[in-house]
Amino acid sequence: MSNLDTLKEATFKILTPRGTGSGFYIKEENVILTNHHVISGCKEVAVEDDHKNRMLAKVIMTNPDIDIAILKTEEQIHLDSGFSVNDSLRLSRQEKVFALGYPFGMPFTITEGIVSNPEQHMDGKYFVQTDAAINPGNSGGPLVTEDGTLAGINSSKFNNADNMGFAIPVSEIKQAIESVKSNAEFKFALQCSSCSGLTYDAQDYCNNCGATLSKEVFSELELTEFSLFIEDSLKQLDINPILTRAGHEFWEFHQGSSLIRVFVMNREYLYLTSPLNNLPKENLEELYEYLISSDQGQFSLGVYKNTIFISYRINITDVFQDDATKNDIKLKIKELALKADDLDDFFVEKYNCMMSTYAKKVS
Repeated sequence: MSNLDTLKEATFKILTPRGTGSGFYIKEENVILTNHHVISGCKEVAVEDDHKNRMLAKVIMTNPDIDIAILKTEEQIHLDSGFSVNDSLRLSRQEKVFALGYPFGMPFTITEGIVSNPEQHMDGKYFVQTDAAINPGNSGGPLVTEDGTLAGINSSKFNNADNMGFAIPVSEIKQAIESVKSNAEFKFALQCSSCSGLTYDAQDYCNNCGATLSKEVFSELELTEFSLFIEDSLKQLDINPILTRAGHEFWEFHQGSSLIRVFVMNREYLYLTSPLNNLPKENLEELYEYLISSDQGQFSLGVYKNTIFISYRINITDVFQDDATKNDIKLKIKELALKADDLDDFFVEKYNCMMSTYAKKVS
């Protein structure tokens, strides 16, 4: 398992306005692979490593028919190891395999299983069928053999069926990587499923072979007026909003060490919140006195399940009021993020609290 542990550094969480998925780094080509359905509707996404660092990535190839997408990060990825593609790999039934990724947006996870069928035929294509647990969020992550060799891209599972997961085989991965080598400018491209040629503009047919193309992939997901307002607010913190997206009307990012969450509750309230610190083992009375008596303005300090939170709530209808109200909400978003980054250090120094488990280590 030690070899698998090193591969977690090359396995990434993919974050979009639709939610989260997984992806993995191909070192030889300096690209990240994932599923088309993970990045659908996006030409730029955020990728996060196991240390909670995020980078912006461009989609430079996608193919909805085989459910593969390839990403290129703006920053150089500095890793000693990564995944490689061995298209001579031949899997056998009962061979042990492992699914790597971020199920349900959770931290990095490895699940073990076996190959149930190395060439399961469905819908005119072949998949690697496995009983390894593949859940939402695992999509786009790697399926590997016991020695860490890439066996496929985790793609789907049957609903209402146990122990039936499917991965895109290495042969399809190889073709996708070969085709993207011609994309020297790293532009958004659609791969033709017939000839593997790339198309850079929305059109009905492939210029190379005449096959019908899924030109709708060139259309980007349109954000709501509310989402645009929130993302404009986040720019005050010198953050690219793409790096904060973690689902529908849900944003999550680190301001310094503190995790900041912005989301809608019950379609009625806008919530800003940050899990600051875990409670200390002693001197709780002094700490509680501070939490109750301190003046944090319109922000609230509270404790939930042994964690200190700072929060702010406002009725969602206020977002669509006059400009003065909108500007005040924007200011509150900035103020809460900055205050959270100060308070988590304050609680450590003053009351001997521990940083929240959600905190990011800042060097």
